[in-house]
Amino acid sequence: MVTTSFVASAAAVTGCWVVHAAAASSGVFDVPLELRNVYPAANFNRNVSTRYWQTTVLDGHSNEDSLALSQNLTDASFIVLDQGMYELIGIDGKNGCAPSVEPIFDFPPGPSYTNRLTHDGIAYSPECNCIFLGELYPPNEGFSMIPIPWIWRINLNSNPPKTEQVNPSPPLTLANGATYHKGSIYFIQEGNTTVPGGIVKMDPLTLKTEVVLNNWFGHRFNSPNDIVIDNDDVAYFTDGYYGYDTFKTTLNPELANGVWRFEMKTGNLRQFTGAGGGPFTNPNGVALNAKQDKLYITNRGLTSNDPAGGRTIYEFNVNNKEGIPVTGPTVFSYQDSGFPDGIKTDSAGRVYASANGGVNVWDKTGRQLGIIKVQTGDDSVQMQFVGNDLYIAGREHLYRVHLNATGSQVY
Repeated sequence: MVTTSFVASAAAVTGCWVVHAAAASSGVFDVPLELRNVYPAANFNRNVSTRYWQTTVLDGHSNEDSLALSQNLTDASFIVLDQGMYELIGIDGKNGCAPSVEPIFDFPPGPSYTNRLTHDGIAYSPECNCIFLGELYPPNEGFSMIPIPWIWRINLNSNPPKTEQVNPSPPLTLANGATYHKGSIYFIQEGNTTVPGGIVKMDPLTLKTEVVLNNWFGHRFNSPNDIVIDNDDVAYFTDGYYGYDTFKTTLNPELANGVWRFEMKTGNLRQFTGAGGGPFTNPNGVALNAKQDKLYITNRGLTSNDPAGGRTIYEFNVNNKEGIPVTGPTVFSYQDSGFPDGIKTDSAGRVYASANGGVNVWDKTGRQLGIIKVQTGDDSVQMQFVGNDLYIAGREHLYRVHLNATGSQVY
């Protein structure tokens, strides 16, 4: 058992905080190697849905070290697991001002039939200098999710940004994933029993919508979940059983869950990986790197709290010039808390994935750099870069954090 004692400490310097490697500062905790690899208690456990900082010490084995570790992890806004995390948060040599993870909007509570809110489908439009964000209400037992006619718009032309509900026309049916492409916001809508799911294009200024894709040879998709589009007008989107299994809103699935490649110029559509012959039970988030030669896809599993489920990010190789356009996958990472839902990349190749309690960050080799935490009790679902600001959509709040990074997408 580890015997090195440590306590939280920090030194104020002109209103900022000096970061210490073995102590939580006013924002950053650098987990010492010996405490990361050998937990400082003789008996402990942690289930799938809890956070690292909620690890339970069992059988009365709490001690000074385990209590201090838990407190430091709880108090920090940034958990450092690799020195590369300091570059991301803009601290040179571990000394300097850590940025704040700032709540800029509190989402109102959902209707009585819901058990939680899910904010997904986030995308930035330079035409309006605003972010669009969908909202879903996973229902309580015995209910199904009722479509809502509005989405959130975060207007960045004021500070703090103005967040308001706006109404696409015609309305989206359970808007989930979203991406920006050549002047339009492309939403994935899950659909329901009366409206097939698929891809819907929205003008960010007029909010007028147009269905782009809603079938494969007459088959409905199951519950399309997330989308990204490359510079060659090729869309990649995920399709799972969420509407049928989680939301109780769609017809019985007729296709295997999977990930699809849609050439918008030619209409060619193919499923290139999925439950029919690949690693996915329920694919979820999807993102491209800056060079658009790597595709990242998250896997949920049967449920969010399934210990034997996905909880995995896969990396695929993309080559649209010759041969099979998408090959792989390679396991990029396995997530420690919940499952990776929304996923984004930055211009340096880092990968960001939502998690219970915050956003996990990896470098392009799959080495985890750290965790950006949200408020206690909240979870991140999706995120969007605008310049150096990362906007994080939680279940309860919208957050903004200024990073030494920019998103991979060029506008």
